[in-house]
Amino acid sequence: MAGILGDNDFLRKSEEIARLITGDEPQESGARDTEILFHDFKLRGIDPRLGLTAALAELKAGLKMYRKGNTIMAVKKLSPNTAQMHFFTIDKEPVFRQHIQFWMQEFKKLGGQVIYDTVADPHIIRALQAVGAQIQPSDVPKFKMKAMV
Repeated sequence: MAGILGDNDFLRKSEEIARLITGDEPQESGARDTEILFHDFKLRGIDPRLGLTAALAELKAGLKMYRKGNTIMAVKKLSPNTAQMHFFTIDKEPVFRQHIQFWMQEFKKLGGQVIYDTVADPHIIRALQAVGAQIQPSDVPKFKMKAMV
């Protein structure tokens, strides 16, 4: 299954994420996908297994995950120009910003204008602002951050 980043960058299909929950993940070059996800879960005080279970539910509900370096972008289309997005990363700030810049360019090419996130993470906000996004308080109660790209 290909996404905006092509076949090679697609994280894993839903059934493969289920394997992650059981701990049966093959080694890959660089950080493992679970290591990247666990880092975010731990920062937010979420048990990693519960976080992966929630990720599986979101994948079944239409969420897509893409990986570039040691950054994972989770994205779900909400409308033709709006998406829910969250970034999981263990990349250093300059590398993370490069990945954000790439994904925002791709998002704009597809007609994207608005991003929502359930977390108002200062690291993500700084990276989005560095690539020109305007951060606003969310106008949708279930989201904590809105970015105009």
